[in-house]
Amino acid sequence: MKISSKARMVPKYKTYYMVLFSVILMALVLTGLYQFWPHSLDEDNHGSRLPRDIQTMKSVVIKPDSPVPAVGDEYCLYHTCFDVYHCGDDDGSTRIKVYIYPYTKYIDENGVAVTLPHSKEFSQILDAIRTSPFYTTDMYDACLVVPPIDLLNQNNLRLKETAQILALLPRWNDGINHLLFNMLPGSVPEYNTTLDVDRDKAILAGGGFSSWSYRRGYDVSIPVFNPLVADVNLPHKSYLETRKWLGVSAQIGIHSEYRTELNGIANEHTDLLVLSKCLPNEDGSYNYSLRCQGDEEYMYPHVLQESTFCLVIRGARLGQLSL
Repeated sequence: MKISSKARMVPKYKTYYMVLFSVILMALVLTGLYQFWPHSLDEDNHGSRLPRDIQTMKSVVIKPDSPVPAVGDEYCLYHTCFDVYHCGDDDGSTRIKVYIYPYTKYIDENGVAVTLPHSKEFSQILDAIRTSPFYTTDMYDACLVVPPIDLLNQNNLRLKETAQILALLPRWNDGINHLLFNMLPGSVPEYNTTLDVDRDKAILAGGGFSSWSYRRGYDVSIPVFNPLVADVNLPHKSYLETRKWLGVSAQIGIHSEYRTELNGIANEHTDLLVLSKCLPNEDGSYNYSLRCQGDEEYMYPHVLQESTFCLVIRGARLGQLSL
């Protein structure tokens, strides 16, 4: 679909993260959490679910000699690294309770912040937990514990200091029953397929796992969410309808050698459409709802509906925002 005006989209996150959190909980349940008790939810009053006022949060100094957790245990299984006895109540409640540590400002000895403010995506994850029936304000009554540290993008992390923060958490205990969220692991030049922060026995809900780094029956593999298409409503198109192209590549940021090969194939086969990022706006920003081939503009991801196949090439990370 060609267009002449540039569209803008306002992403909406909450529904996605509510579903994401529910899927993670269900995955943990299927690995064994519910095998020890009946299946029902306790509908009691879970108290206030609002985060602490940012003005009242405490500051913690991370010293250079603060302890660091062990490297992530690659052999963790549900039966070896998870304490199921934190997941049941004497009163017969079967609700899986999840606790989020209070907001805390972590700084180094020079007063420089160790962690960045929460991204909107991570704030939505925490909000989804707080507004769910699984949330509890009692740390020691919780089955799962979530640190309030935004680990979604490893590029934003100071690895050693972040690991030291984890080790200082009140209920860390080698990371047992702690749940960490990450979507973009690794960094240049290796781009490892799992979060490089030392985390001992903590569960990782992450995007970009490989068959070597994923701990089957323990970690939770989640999709890398693309906020740019959160509010896109594609028109219905029957699979019986004729498509304009056999294949479309709308991926940006791929290696130049791959793009050269694709352009060469597209020059020989007109049923392959290779698109790239359009020219920037006057202020230097990009409209990511558009893809371009020369001067021709196509609305993204709508253009994918005009193709029988959509080509996605492996990038530096296994987990990608590409559709």
